[in-house]
Amino acid sequence: MDRGTNTPALVAEALALIAAPACACDGEGRIWAANAALVELAGGAVDGRALVSLFCAHTAAAMAVEIRLSLAGERRWDGLLDRGLRGRPVEVRAKPLPAGGAVFVFGDVLTLGDGQSALRGRLLEQAAVVEHAPVGIAVTLPDLVKSCNPRMAGMLGYTPEELINHTPAKVFATRAMYEAFIGEAVLVLTTGSLFEKSEVPLRRRDGSTIWCRIRAKAVDMSAREAGTVWIVEDVTEARQALTEIQAIMTNASIGIFFTRERIITRYNDCFGAMFGYGPGEVLGQPTRVLYADDDAFVDMGDKAYGVLRTGGSFKTETTMVHRNGTPMWVNLIGYAVNPEELGTGTMVWMIEDRTGEKAAEESLRNALLENQAILDNAVLGIAVVENGRTLHCNRKMEELFGHHGGSIEGLPVRDLYPDDAGWQRARDETRRDFEAGRVHMAEYELVRRDGMRFWARLSGRPFDMADRGGRSVWLIDDVTAQREAADALRRARDELEVRVQERTAELQAEIVERRQAEARVHHMAYHDALTGLPNRALLSDRLDRALLAARREGLKLALLFIDLDRFKTINDSLGHAAGDHLLKEVARRLCRVVRASDTVARLGGDEFVVLVPGVRAAEECGLVGDKIIEALAAPVDFEGRDLHISPSIGICLYPDDGHDVASLMRKADAAMYYAKAAGRNNYQFYAEPMNAAAARHFELETHLRGALLREEFVLFYQPIVSTQDGRVQGLEVLLRWRHPEQGLVAPDDFIPILEENGLIVPVGEWVIRRACEQSMAWQRAGLPALPLAVNLSARQFVHRGLMQAIRSIVDDTGIDPSLLEFEITETALMQHGGQTLETLGQIYSMGIRLSIDDFGTGYSSLAYLKRFPVRKIKIDRAFVRDLETSSEDQAIVAAVMALAGSLQMAVVAEGVENEAQLALLRRAGCQFAQGYLFARPVDAEAIPALLQNS
Repeated sequence: MDRGTNTPALVAEALALIAAPACACDGEGRIWAANAALVELAGGAVDGRALVSLFCAHTAAAMAVEIRLSLAGERRWDGLLDRGLRGRPVEVRAKPLPAGGAVFVFGDVLTLGDGQSALRGRLLEQAAVVEHAPVGIAVTLPDLVKSCNPRMAGMLGYTPEELINHTPAKVFATRAMYEAFIGEAVLVLTTGSLFEKSEVPLRRRDGSTIWCRIRAKAVDMSAREAGTVWIVEDVTEARQALTEIQAIMTNASIGIFFTRERIITRYNDCFGAMFGYGPGEVLGQPTRVLYADDDAFVDMGDKAYGVLRTGGSFKTETTMVHRNGTPMWVNLIGYAVNPEELGTGTMVWMIEDRTGEKAAEESLRNALLENQAILDNAVLGIAVVENGRTLHCNRKMEELFGHHGGSIEGLPVRDLYPDDAGWQRARDETRRDFEAGRVHMAEYELVRRDGMRFWARLSGRPFDMADRGGRSVWLIDDVTAQREAADALRRARDELEVRVQERTAELQAEIVERRQAEARVHHMAYHDALTGLPNRALLSDRLDRALLAARREGLKLALLFIDLDRFKTINDSLGHAAGDHLLKEVARRLCRVVRASDTVARLGGDEFVVLVPGVRAAEECGLVGDKIIEALAAPVDFEGRDLHISPSIGICLYPDDGHDVASLMRKADAAMYYAKAAGRNNYQFYAEPMNAAAARHFELETHLRGALLREEFVLFYQPIVSTQDGRVQGLEVLLRWRHPEQGLVAPDDFIPILEENGLIVPVGEWVIRRACEQSMAWQRAGLPALPLAVNLSARQFVHRGLMQAIRSIVDDTGIDPSLLEFEITETALMQHGGQTLETLGQIYSMGIRLSIDDFGTGYSSLAYLKRFPVRKIKIDRAFVRDLETSSEDQAIVAAVMALAGSLQMAVVAEGVENEAQLALLRRAGCQFAQGYLFARPVDAEAIPALLQNS
């Protein structure tokens, strides 16, 4: 302790003048001077001891708090000195010293009358609380139980006397387990933190195991003799119950899941398999993912919670959706764990997949309906007979016998025959065939209700061949006219019918095959082979028809031209299989968000067009654009990778922007390029200046192809300074293009074009090489070696030749790799998973530093971020621009600083333009900054002067 003016001799002399016991402590609460009265009161020398060690162990935690507070301001409190079994009550007065620490003066409460009674009362109350606490409480010194309450001893099967002054190792199964537990606890307790462990096995006196939750706190982390306070709770029954519940969850043959405020908090394997989710994959998500749309989700909530609110359970059959979008028919049962907490408490749901049974029931119902339709429309009479009576029949049966309205049902079969002889012969022949296991077929003379006779062909068989005397079914056909024809004519007719049927089948097969071939050819001619969407030809045809309809009805129509941002980067880096998968997924999502009357077409590559007829106002097109952007925002899974894609959308309207197919397509395309220039992932309506912008874009792209050979590119440098003293700590390398006619072209105008056409790879390599050469030239001129921050584009980052090019440049120029720092955007880092980690690892192993550019504007993932060998984060200028007035931006900057601090990363703020922004960043702990407040980007020749003035 640096006591400053608190000279030990002076303080000791002052303490000697105090009649009462007194001492002086340092900032850690350790005694460095004491008078004779305190030595006598404490019963021995106290120099070097922690002040808290003078007090009784069971009050040590409270005393440690009072001592810490006394170091900050004057205090007065009561305590109990450790003086044998009963302790000695004292009053303590404390006053901080100017240079740190404090002076403590002790008054004997035994001389203070009523104060003594009050203190003893409080101490008795504290002792009673510990004595009757529902949890175990113990105070330990190293490898020694100093004290414990009855609950602690009883929990373990001992009396307090059997534990006090013994080693705690006796309540552990082995000494090794005890030492491992103490080692783990010491690591936490010595930091002053609360040690807590939810499940610890302890051994009872009878050898049985008890599971406990243990919490501990060091009385004074700087003095082990002050002891440790332990709180022990028996959780054996709770653990057993949890184990049983887990066994039920794991082995249940139905899906079980728990929700809280309609958020999934737990589910078993059967539920995950039922809906296609892995373990833990859907935890924390709303149950909305189980429903086809928002209406179904809201409707189910209203029904279920309306029943549950009454305290009962909710049961229903409803439709839900599998993860892949397939509908499922399920039986759902739910109840509240605590009905009083229905709004915020836990709900338990049991779910059974009845899709198969529902399909079977539907199939059976349809089959019954089909059979009934067949019966009702059959050209033959059909009847069911049992015990000589007609049970059921169809309409044709009633017509044959002249009955109607079901009057034939229940009629004895004998009444259908003209005489007993015919009836008896039919019975005998039927019984003979049935007993032989044959279908009975014969022709008999029958009688109608009006007495007219007719010949009928009967065909009958039992329902169950094992019960041949039971119920049977009969087919009856009026063959009176046919009996008049000769047998030969009947055979000829049968043969002719067979030949006609065979030839008809052949002709039908040929017609079907020809129509299928024509349909395939037509589909191939007018649809995209990869996605199945209409192609350019079919789109043009539909657009012509839509224009005619719009003119006739006086309506508008819209054309949305969609180009996928950075698709070529994914296609080039991951291959055409990934690109094709992504295009098909984009096509599916586009079709889902538009109306059935709209047309989604693919023109080729990554270009899509959406035709929206019947538009009444431009705002409707904006809604479609928002839906498309939202639909494409979710990542696309491909072979374990999350592919991120965004659209740039150009919108034009008929008749506002054009009256024919060609002009509408051209202007929608121009608006799309304008959306790309506006930062991508947005939509833009066509405006007349866009034609000029499109023309300029084409002109820039044409000139860019030879700009590198013509040496038109030049590097500028912007200082990165310390926020504390303003000294230059590094330079960011910025690419500029000196156009021979237009002069210096802004980076936002030509760098996106380099990205699109792939020229960013050779140009990026030139930037790295030229920056390294310039750094070596500055060093030879005597300038200090400053780190250079060079941007790596997403396309450049995934190029296969990147690492070889970097190594070649470092070797050729001789630059120290530690002077290079590559800045990579979040999007580039998150896009390519394992390949990103491999490339970053190779760069980092060379000694080159890495930083994340435009942090906070991409697809941030802390799970990935902590794995990347990144040492610096650059806060995007979008969060700095309004820092003085935006509390949201201030909160974001604070969050980034906290994240960077936890990951041990440095932070650079971009776009700092005034002192107020700098002051806020400095207060937030930001180490580095760059922007116009310090210097604008300058060419290489201006750097020496800039460094001399910094």
